[in-house]
Amino acid sequence: MLKSELAKRDGASSIFKDGDFSISIREAMSKLMDPSDNVFKNLETLIDLRDQAIHLLIPELQPQLSRLFQATVLNYQKRYKLLMGNSPLAGQSVGLLSLIVDGFEPETAVIKETYGELTACQVKSFLTKFTEIAKECDSDEFSISIDYKLALTKKSSESDLSLSLSDGGEKAIIIRETKGPDITHPYHQKTAIEEINARQEYVNITSHSFQAVVKKNKTQNAKCSNYHYELDGRHRYSEAFIEWFVNNLHQKNWLTGALKSYRNRRKKATA
Repeated sequence: MLKSELAKRDGASSIFKDGDFSISIREAMSKLMDPSDNVFKNLETLIDLRDQAIHLLIPELQPQLSRLFQATVLNYQKRYKLLMGNSPLAGQSVGLLSLIVDGFEPETAVIKETYGELTACQVKSFLTKFTEIAKECDSDEFSISIDYKLALTKKSSESDLSLSLSDGGEKAIIIRETKGPDITHPYHQKTAIEEINARQEYVNITSHSFQAVVKKNKTQNAKCSNYHYELDGRHRYSEAFIEWFVNNLHQKNWLTGALKSYRNRRKKATA
């Protein structure tokens, strides 16, 4: 769209360089936009993300990225309407996709444990830069803000949530808080084994014996359960799983039975 805007203003030759090559989006931005503009900063951050491809690797960044992406969509719609005189897809029953996802900022330590130190450094750098620019801009043109207001008021329109103080108020209901896998299933295989061994001295659990128990009890059959959660092909385990594992170690033949079953399974697989 920026190139078409340039072509309209300066002619088609303005969007080409070195003969057949079209200018980059950064070059188009520099010719049409002020670098101090919030929309410019939004696009610049988006391009940096595209070049680094962090968003393709880290689903934990989704809350922050969704705020950035949603601002880009709205900025596009606003500039398109200013340029063309109407909204994109005007007259068609197609709405804009809402991208906003609320959530906590990911912990660097968890990212490092899950994806490695290099990715953790990239994520930390992005989050630091994103937070600084968001505070500096303080505008929905850079990233959409998510705010909730809770007020004690007779005018329900003044708040997002309200508390009732009279007998005539609506009956309260309990809503379970949605929690991410980092909270509900914080252990990967390595940390799960370390935790199991730290809680008992009955037997030393290795990756082999751990897999034997998991396969024997079909823990990984369900992608999401009270004990197990699979995310991006990686298996995570809950506190309930750790307790279950430790408690069962005291049962006679529980571990040896799992090991025997695991050996038989592997023999059949190689037969």
